[in-house]
Amino acid sequence: MTKPEPADKIVPRIVQQYSERPRGWHIMSTPRGEMLVLSSDSAFQLKLIPLNPYEFTGAGVELPESCDTVDTIRSSPEFGLRPLSESDLHGILNSITGDKGPKLSLDDILKRTPRSIEDISVDTPAPILRGPVLMRPDLGSLSPEILKRQISLDRSAERTFRKRFPERAGMFF
Repeated sequence: MTKPEPADKIVPRIVQQYSERPRGWHIMSTPRGEMLVLSSDSAFQLKLIPLNPYEFTGAGVELPESCDTVDTIRSSPEFGLRPLSESDLHGILNSITGDKGPKLSLDDILKRTPRSIEDISVDTPAPILRGPVLMRPDLGSLSPEILKRQISLDRSAERTFRKRFPERAGMFF
């Protein structure tokens, strides 16, 4: 098993890889901050501890090889950032409310090619559909290997949190 890295080192690598090639990504997360982030040729397992709505700390590891569990997650709809136009919003609203007019399903939007972070302008007023993100109560129940890695990541994330924020860590751990 590879050694866990601090989240502030591994997450930028994931974001960079997504920006270079936004197709083929899949994400599964838990309410406890555990995540599997998969691309077509790499996989990461993370434990993130939120500091506030915009910051986090934690640990992560790049998975060395594929397994049946990871391959199953890769068969789900791909994650991505997809801008929505005003007509998209009207189509979704018509589909939900049953109103007359053109209808649009989320499946139609998910079939669109995801955009990279750089392709989405800060000046663009259009809303962005982000996802899908699969949810699960805990990742450890997926497989014994993932459970073993998750235990290691939990410890590493806690050590990172204690080291960087000792005054806050005393309140929680």
